[in-house]
Amino acid sequence: MAYVGGLGGNAINPNAGGVRPPVGEGQAVRPASQGPPRIPDGALVEGLVLGKDGEMYQVRIGVNLMNARSSIPLFVGQRFRAVWDSSSTPPLLRLQGADMALLERFSGRDQQIASALLSRGLPVNDEVIWTLRQQWMQNGGEPSRVGVLAELWARGAAMTEANAALLAWYLELNPDAAMAIWKKIQNRLHSRKFNSPKELFAALEEDEDGDVRNFLKAHALAGKPARRGLDPAMLLAPAWWPVSANDSEPVMAKVSFSSGERGDRQVWWVSFEMEGGFLGSVLGDVMTNSKSLSVNLKLEDTAKISAVADNLPALRDELAELPIALQHLGIGPLIRGERSAASKRELDVEA
Repeated sequence: MAYVGGLGGNAINPNAGGVRPPVGEGQAVRPASQGPPRIPDGALVEGLVLGKDGEMYQVRIGVNLMNARSSIPLFVGQRFRAVWDSSSTPPLLRLQGADMALLERFSGRDQQIASALLSRGLPVNDEVIWTLRQQWMQNGGEPSRVGVLAELWARGAAMTEANAALLAWYLELNPDAAMAIWKKIQNRLHSRKFNSPKELFAALEEDEDGDVRNFLKAHALAGKPARRGLDPAMLLAPAWWPVSANDSEPVMAKVSFSSGERGDRQVWWVSFEMEGGFLGSVLGDVMTNSKSLSVNLKLEDTAKISAVADNLPALRDELAELPIALQHLGIGPLIRGERSAASKRELDVEA
């Protein structure tokens, strides 16, 4: 069973559960056609879902492309962390031993709910289990709905059957499908003038294209900030946002929002991750207390860091035009297995 941590996930003790240290991400991809990779059984691996065919997933782990199974649903573009179980063919991605021990506290439906929470890095306690169990039963008890309900709970959204269906559909979208719908929305906006944002959204919600209507509703759910105390980078279903209008190479970013308190000051942050053609995987977070701004960027391809660093002065100049003081702007390597950039936010809340 894969251990999924959204954009980043929790730091993992490589000695916990008897697993070996993580297999690192490399710079070049080793095609599956070159033969099966040599990953030790029981190793803690991290990777990216590249494709899905039924219950089979094409994943990239380190420099290797391979097929694997997972006992929880994954979606294209999702990062995951899991224990590599090569006792079967194809290999299985499963939870760590420590998490398995926690699951043994529960049975039946409660164990399924606990598994859905663990796989998302969400808190597992009796209160949360009870809440989700009640909502799950009201939604018909479909096994495929447990994870979606956990996502809705993490955002404080209504766990209705309609919302569960919308978010489940949204989760299945890949970057190309999401970009195609965004282009439909863009065409609608260019086709007529609107007197107010309220009129614009009303027109889009009444659009004859069901994909547009469903996308906007699901997008609003996926864009809701995480509950207080939850890292936005832990969410499995961040919102799809276009960051490029280039038809030849569309780029989509997964964006998560959250808020909290530091001392007596309210703070807000946005975590994002995208796969750029030149830069590769880019993760970052933006944090603000409405007076100061902190921006952290991380690149998986360390060879590109210097090129981006050379352009930071231009980005700093653009950010300086905002009515919020830029307190920090940094870039560094993206190391899979460490806690997300959102956990290392640098912001003096007294500023």
